[in-house]
Amino acid sequence: MNYSIETLRTFVEAASLKSFSAAARKLNKSQSTVSTTISGFEDDLGFTLFDRQGRESTLTFAGRKVLSLVEDILSADERLQALRVELLPDIEPRLSCAFSDTYQPPHAEHIVTTLDRQFPHLEFEFLIAENNAVIEMIQNQQAHVGMMESRTEYPADISFSRLPIQGELGLYVLDSHPLAKEKKITYQHLTMTRQLRLSSSSQIIINSEKNWFAPNYLLLLEMAEQGAGWAILPTWLVKQFGHNRLVSINYDLWPRKIDVDLVWSKNNPPGKAGYWLINKLLDS
Repeated sequence: MNYSIETLRTFVEAASLKSFSAAARKLNKSQSTVSTTISGFEDDLGFTLFDRQGRESTLTFAGRKVLSLVEDILSADERLQALRVELLPDIEPRLSCAFSDTYQPPHAEHIVTTLDRQFPHLEFEFLIAENNAVIEMIQNQQAHVGMMESRTEYPADISFSRLPIQGELGLYVLDSHPLAKEKKITYQHLTMTRQLRLSSSSQIIINSEKNWFAPNYLLLLEMAEQGAGWAILPTWLVKQFGHNRLVSINYDLWPRKIDVDLVWSKNNPPGKAGYWLINKLLDS
């Protein structure tokens, strides 16, 4: 058989999106190019990978078997490319990172100072983003490395790795807010009181009838300090920037531990400095 990494990536995108046309848009190719690539791959294998009868292009039994192996091949190729980058003498001139406020790495200051010593001529950009905004910045090449609250599935073009230490989120409100005076907080208390929420979050953990929005946790914290409502906030952020004015609401299983992932692009992977930072964060 004679197939390329590009053919395998096209197959994975088509399988993930269940649509040749959607895969074509994602890969910036024509639909005919994607169809021809998949058909050629099927000819090389000698069997059909997709059931094309319905509105969606779903995998056949053989296609599901092949997908598992192809993902392993692409994962091995990604590791090989990462090793190649690490061993190259050249360093990328600029490294942009989109990090979530849900987690503060241990020894963060040490990692930053070591990065400066290791790559003294590197131009470094630190960005704050949450949830889907992190993935969009990676896909749009606005950032090379991202950090975000983990999820069960990622787009096919995104690599991820779980950080070794969990973050923590809690429910917080101003110490003089009426909620802070309640002896026992109920679901009704929270739903009837204004919630301060992230603009980028599609996950509604508690569906309050009144909502104000902000693009990041730090702004939500400032709004909570003004007594505007209650908010889900990272515990470390409240301790460091909350000016001892916010109190934790003990409700249900809150505060909650959360898993946090590092993410980066498979199609436009980080350079030497980017992989160095990934490895440092994973080892912290």
